Amino acid sequence: MATQKSSGTRVPATSSTLTIGRLLDAPLPELLATSGAEIIDSSITDAEFYGAAIQHRSGRIHLHLPADRSAQERDLMVRTLVGRLLVARHGGSQ
Repeated sequence: MATQKSSGTRVPATSSTLTIGRLLDAPLPELLATSGAEIIDSSITDAEFYGAAIQHRSGRIHLHLPADRSAQERDLMVRTLVGRLLVARHGGSQ
């Protein structure tokens, strides 16, 4: 059974809990809904730019991604950026 850490106590994960497994395996629309994220096409065309994530005080996440990337690249970028926010939100611990 999946669990999530809450105030130092492990509690059962709900269907809306974003776990590492779900981060990697969930269909992209489900991942976006679960994480409260929205993809925004960026006008940045630099080949080195892979995206940026902004988490607002409301908890809403805006993922700014290059519009000219393939669906597979954008999928990977979303999962990477959301994963980084999760780690940052939990102080770098799992």
